[in-house]
Amino acid sequence: MLPHLIASDNLNLAFARVEASHGMAGVDGITMATFKHNLTFQLAKLAADLHAGTYFPLPLLRLLVAKADGSPRALAVPAVRDRVAQAAVFNLLEPLFEPHLEEVSFAYRQGRSVRLAALRLKELRDHGYRFVVNADLDAYFDNIDHALLFAKIATIVSDPQILRLLRLWVRAEVYDGKWVLVMEKGIPQGAVISPLLANLFLDELDEALLARGYQLVRYADDFIILAKSRPEAETALEFTEGILARLHLALDAEDTALTDFDQGFTFLGLIFLKDAIFTPFDRPKRAKRVLYFPPPFDLAAYLAARKSSPGG
Repeated sequence: MLPHLIASDNLNLAFARVEASHGMAGVDGITMATFKHNLTFQLAKLAADLHAGTYFPLPLLRLLVAKADGSPRALAVPAVRDRVAQAAVFNLLEPLFEPHLEEVSFAYRQGRSVRLAALRLKELRDHGYRFVVNADLDAYFDNIDHALLFAKIATIVSDPQILRLLRLWVRAEVYDGKWVLVMEKGIPQGAVISPLLANLFLDELDEALLARGYQLVRYADDFIILAKSRPEAETALEFTEGILARLHLALDAEDTALTDFDQGFTFLGLIFLKDAIFTPFDRPKRAKRVLYFPPPFDLAAYLAARKSSPGG
């Protein structure tokens, strides 16, 4: 896969994907504009490092932003160069992963959206599935088990060079303002490759629920299981907890509830009540409020220490 990975067309497409996200600089302070100013050189250097096997990612920049309720959410931002490398791998892996995913999964996939997820819920409701398990996972991205994740990846990807890159990005170094730590579990929110891996990891949940005859709609780690009776919904919830335990995950107790369309519930920012779907009109788009931004990273010291370490 390496020739396809480092092909000029693929790297340019990868940069276009990264540029479209309007992301910030990573620990090296190199902005999108700076990277683009020397784009030909930057992509040629990246291709050379990938080809030689000398590529390594810089630590992720960890900052805290406010969620809707004001509580903190950690984001881990790769350097622009590393985002381009991830996007280049994403371009190759997405068509390989896609056939393994189920129709019930609507997040991070081409041709799918919140709107289509809502329409699927409406369709199931109209077919008599009026009882629901409104579920959310507890800190999903932070708790993905690396060994289980790579066991799933290995069923699709065999190329050792691609697997090496994925391991570097999953078991990433993270700069939190004081220390550079290695992620022992979880995948970084803010990394280009993470949504693809997150969907693959939860495919086992989708398959298990479908195999038991349950109906569901999943959008990343938010999902609805639908049933025609409350006892069936209760059984589905118990079964789901067992599958998640096998994946070393758990439901968020505060955000998971048994309910029905008559009582109403909120999913993906939409309100489902009886036979109607409402979009809150007083929901202004908010910029992410930064709660903590780390001080500048000493890149020169980091690179010097890396160079002097065994295998550096």
